[in-house]
Amino acid sequence: MPPARSVCRSGWREVGGSIAPEFGVAMASGNRPKRWQPLAIVVTVIVLGLALTAPGRDLWQRFFSSLRIEKPKPVSVTIPGFSGNASTRRLQDAIGGMLADTTNVTLDEKDQPAATPEEASQLAGFAVQLPGKRTDAATLIVTGARTVAMTVNLAQLQTIYREAGNPSASLPPSLNDAKVAIRTAKAVQAKYGHCPVPVANTLQGQIQGPPPPSTDNGDCVVLTETPPVTADIPPGLDMQQLAAIGLELAGMSPNQRQAFQAIFNWQSAMAMPLPRFMRSYDSVTVNGAPGMLLNTAGRRGPTYELIWKQGAIAYSLVGYGSAADALPIASSMTETRKQP
Repeated sequence: MPPARSVCRSGWREVGGSIAPEFGVAMASGNRPKRWQPLAIVVTVIVLGLALTAPGRDLWQRFFSSLRIEKPKPVSVTIPGFSGNASTRRLQDAIGGMLADTTNVTLDEKDQPAATPEEASQLAGFAVQLPGKRTDAATLIVTGARTVAMTVNLAQLQTIYREAGNPSASLPPSLNDAKVAIRTAKAVQAKYGHCPVPVANTLQGQIQGPPPPSTDNGDCVVLTETPPVTADIPPGLDMQQLAAIGLELAGMSPNQRQAFQAIFNWQSAMAMPLPRFMRSYDSVTVNGAPGMLLNTAGRRGPTYELIWKQGAIAYSLVGYGSAADALPIASSMTETRKQP
């Protein structure tokens, strides 16, 4: 049989003595058109039609919107922290924020300097005690009285108890919208030695905290004497329990908090300045009264704080030197009488 030969270039070929279309030969030789190509053309036309027309664009938008996951809305309650520097960070700041959305300061007296211990006692309304071991002159400030009023937000309080690991706490419905007032009496602060400049009362100052102390600050001690707070508390509100949450929020461990509350009730605790950091503590006795020597030892701020309670007055002795100096200084406290 003679071999097949081409007869023209118009798509026909002679095969086996007969004329056949060129594509038939192509199929036989393996150059078959892809079956998906017509389908791809149809899909491309549809996609372009949807993209180039208003109804098509609207359809695409609805389609992709159905695939988009809605951004979750966080549901949380932030337990308020402490404002200000170490000398003004009080437990009542945190407790007020836990009880209510906002607080209303109804009394905020200015601080007053005092030239003598007798004048400080007269302004404060109680007999000031100063350490005899420090023979240098003290800078005396009588801090003003302060009253804060608030309305209890029961839902917020329940969430905070739950977050603190006490979901079964008894919080009666009558607490919702109940009124609370916390009154802080005048206190006395005595500074000795070369103390650091107070931190600016700004947001940046609160975040950064005090600068690292220098060697010149080693002789600095700050003594604070504070009467207990008084408060109007509705029935069913356990302030001791709230104080426990606030103390652990301030950085105390459960064991440290229990030791603290064994000495100080919530009225005294809410009036006291609290350290920014606390690494450890020792149980001590100051003039026959139980106390705690807190080792703060941070890169910023003081190295120790000695706290104790004598009668109704709570005392805090903060130092930038050696913690071994704390007890001798506190044990040398002598009472200063008010002027007649």
